[in-house]
Order: sequence, then C-alpha cells, then structure tokens
Amino acid sequence: MRNNQPVYDQEYTLHDEQYLISRTDARGRIIYANPAFVEVSGFSREELVGSAHNIVRHPDMPEEAFADLWRTIQRGDSWTGVVKNRRKDGGYYWVLANVTPIMERGETICYASVRVKPTREQVEAAQEAYARLRSGARGIRLSRGQAKPTGLRGLLARLMLWRLTGVRSRMLAWACLACALFLGASGVAIGALYDSMDTRELAVAGALLAAGVALIFASGWGFARSITGLLVTATDFTRQIAAGNLSTPLPPASLRDEIGALKFSLEVMRKSLVSITRDVHQGIESALHSAAEIADGNADLSAHTQRQAASLEEAAASMAQLASTVKQNASSAYEADQKAGQATDVARRGGEVVGDAVQAMQGIVQSTSRISEIVGIIDGIAFQTNILALNAAVEAARAGGAGKGFAVVAAEVRSLAQKSGTAAREIKELIETSNQRVAEGVRHVERAGDAMLDIETSVKQVTQIVNEIAAISSEQHTGIDNVSRTISETDTAAQRNAARVEQASLAVDNLRTRGAHLRHAIEVFRVAGQQTVLPKRAQTPAPAGLISAPRGAQRLLEQRQAS
Repeated sequence: MRNNQPVYDQEYTLHDEQYLISRTDARGRIIYANPAFVEVSGFSREELVGSAHNIVRHPDMPEEAFADLWRTIQRGDSWTGVVKNRRKDGGYYWVLANVTPIMERGETICYASVRVKPTREQVEAAQEAYARLRSGARGIRLSRGQAKPTGLRGLLARLMLWRLTGVRSRMLAWACLACALFLGASGVAIGALYDSMDTRELAVAGALLAAGVALIFASGWGFARSITGLLVTATDFTRQIAAGNLSTPLPPASLRDEIGALKFSLEVMRKSLVSITRDVHQGIESALHSAAEIADGNADLSAHTQRQAASLEEAAASMAQLASTVKQNASSAYEADQKAGQATDVARRGGEVVGDAVQAMQGIVQSTSRISEIVGIIDGIAFQTNILALNAAVEAARAGGAGKGFAVVAAEVRSLAQKSGTAAREIKELIETSNQRVAEGVRHVERAGDAMLDIETSVKQVTQIVNEIAAISSEQHTGIDNVSRTISETDTAAQRNAARVEQASLAVDNLRTRGAHLRHAIEVFRVAGQQTVLPKRAQTPAPAGLISAPRGAQRLLEQRQAS
C-alpha cells in the first residue's frame, strides 16, 4: 500500500457547504476533480487529474477499508464510509465519502465519489474502528464502509436487522399481525361453530383459514417486495444522479398508480437535468468562443497599440531633436541679430566717419583753393617784382657808376623774383595736382560713404530678416513644444490604452479560465453519447487509494478488459 509522507498532526476541517467531488476511471486514475476537492487537498488540478487516487491516501487508513471499498463497487453497489485523507502539505482532513459506480448499458465505466463533512461522532467512531483494524484486533470487519462485529456478536447483530427498522420489515410485520388477527378471529368463529360442524366442514374451514393466512402473507410479501423494489430502483437512480450520471434512464412506467407517477417524475427530473446541463454547456462554449474572439481582438489591439506607442516614441524623439535644432537655430538667430545690430552700429559709425572724412576733404579742397589764390598773388607779386627789378636795372644803367650797386641789388631782386615766380608756379602745379588727387579722394570717399550707406541699409535689412527668423524660430519652438506635449499626452494615452488592453486581456483570460473551470465542473454530469476522456500519462501509476484496486482485484479487472 502506498505510504504518503511526510505527515503531521494538523487537521483541516471542511465547511458544511464544501462538497468534494471526483471521478476516477476503472483503474483508479482521477479524471475529474471539482474546485473544492482541489482546494482542500492542496494539490493543483494538474497534479490530481491523471494521478492515482491514492495520492491523497493517509497512512492511518487501514488496508481493509480500501479492500472493502473495491469489493463493494466492483459488485455495482455504493460504498459509504468515513475516510481520513492526506493533504499535500502533510496535514489531514476527514470526509464522509460516498463512492458510486457509474453505469452505462449495464457496465461500469467509472466511479464517482462525493465527500462531505462528517460529524465528530462519525470521526471518533471511525478512528476507533480503524485503530482496531490496524492493530489486527479480532471481532470487527468492514462491510460497505460500515464497521460491524464478527462472531456471535455479528450473528446477533444480523438477526437484529429484522427488527422493524426497514420498510419491508414493517410491511411483513403488519402482514404477520393481520394473519394473527385473522387466525384469532377465525379460531374464535370455528370454536363457536365447532359443535355444529362435522369433520368435512371443519376440514374446509381449516383449508380456508390456511388459504386466507397464506393469501394475506403472500399479498403483504408481494406488496413489500414491489415497494422495496421501487425504493431500491429509486435509490440507485438517485445515486447515479448524485454521482453526475444522467445517461441512464428509468424503465417506462404506467401513470395509473403512484409508483408509476414517481418513476415518471424521476425520469422527468433526469431529462430536465440533461437539458439544463446541455444548455449550460452550450452557454459555456458560447462564452468561451466569445472570450476567445475578445482575446484575439485584444491581442490585435494590443499589438496595434504597441506599434502606435513605438511610433509615438519615435515621433517624440524626432520632435525632441527637431525642437533642439529649432532652439539652436533660434539661439543662432538671436546671436546673428546681436551681431547684425553691432554691424549696423559699426556701419553707421563708419558712415559718420566717412562723412567726416568727406567734410575734411572738402575743407582741404577749400584750403588748397585758398592756397592757390595766395600762390597766384605771390606769383603776381614776383612778376611785378621782376618788372620792378627790370625797371630798377634800367634806371641803374642810366645812372652809370652811381647806379652800379643799385643794379646789383636789382639783379638780385630780379633773381629772387624769378625764383619766387618759379617756386610759385611749382607750388601751383603741386596744389593743382593735390587738388586733383583730393578731388579724386573726395569722389572715392563719397563712393565709400554711399557704400557704407548701402551696407548700413543692407545690415538693417539683414537685421530685420534675422529678427523675423528669430520670431519664426520662437514660434516654431513654441509650436514644436505644443506638438511634443501633444505627442507626449498621446503617448501617455496610448500607454494607458495598452495598460487597459492588458487589463482587458487579463480579464478575458480570467473569464476563459473561469469558463474552463465551469466547463470542467459541468463535466461531472454525464449525458447520453458523451465519451469519457481519460488523461494521458507517460506512466500509469499503480492503482491504489480510495478508488484503487487491490492487486487481486486489479488482475481480475485486467483479465476482464483483455477478454
């Protein structure tokens, strides 16, 4: 027998509303486990389904309990008993288990187990009985999950079963009482007429009395048998319903009596459950199909949202780079505006300097004109001095010796006058040349002044353009900031949408999981035409546990399957 370890003394107490339902195949493998069983056992559904039911066996359970279980359900009967099971963490829990074979076309296809919370009296009685069985004590045995005495005590207990505790016993008791009353009344009547009756009449009266007693007893027996047969049929039928088997109908019955009406009502109940089960199954499949479509839509929406978020991130990065470029352009435009302003000031000052130079050159022209006039006067004076010197020389010559000294002076004066005239002419030529060059310089300075004015005008235009560029760049920067903010808000919204899509996906997954659990739960009901789906495992564990067969029973089962 499988010995699951470790174990420790910590009990898990079931709630009154917890119903542990499982189904196993003919070899003891779990093919269905409801959520309550999964929760109480501590194992996951994946760990339970496909495993042998002895995965929850507790070492305190005696082998005789499972041998009795297997003998009972192999006969096609139901087994009811208190069982101590082990949880995955080593703790334990007590259940009152009812194991029922699921029949289809007269053959057992699987076993259903329904477990509920036992009373403390049932648990204490089971603990005492199982302790005696584990110790090998005599005088106790298990039959259909119930502890019963053996030997003389067992014989007395079996005889006590005929007490008025069952329907058949009570009906037979009433039949016996009716027979006794009939015998008493008939005996009194026969005794009163005994003296007036001959032997033949007495024989006929005795025969009628015996026939009446036999008829009363036979009627009571037949009626009790029909009632108990109905009760057995109804009990087996309701046990199959309780185990989730809706595929086995009741035989047709007449509606002329109460028994037929009861059978008809039970069959109507079965068909109603079949209809409800099919409707629920169809609803579950429809919900799962809708959930699958929603999940596909959410997946597409999630992918689209992710792509949109990625595009928005790229756009945000591009806008950030563009904003940086525009900001840099605005800064450069501002610097250019500053430089252009400085250039305008320089051009303006250059224009002023050129104007001053033009005025200075014009002053020079005026001064040279005045010098030319003075040189002309000097030249005229030199010419007149030369004439005067000639006149003086003529007069000195006329004077003879007395005028010789004066002639020398006149000659010197004439020489100086000639030199002064020559110098004046040279100065005049130089002044004329200077005047030409000054005039040419004035023209160049005037052109430079015009050029400086043009430069100043152009610089002002450039400054205006740069100012416009700076203003446009500022507006672009503001617009790009707004676009970036909008993109950021859109990206945030996209991320929120992605989060909502993820939440919706989780909700749909939860819905699909719950739908799968609900579909798994509704699978506890079998309807006609439904196939039993057995879990596939690489290795089949040895059949044991609550619905696991002993070795001899297992060999018998394998022989039946082989044949």
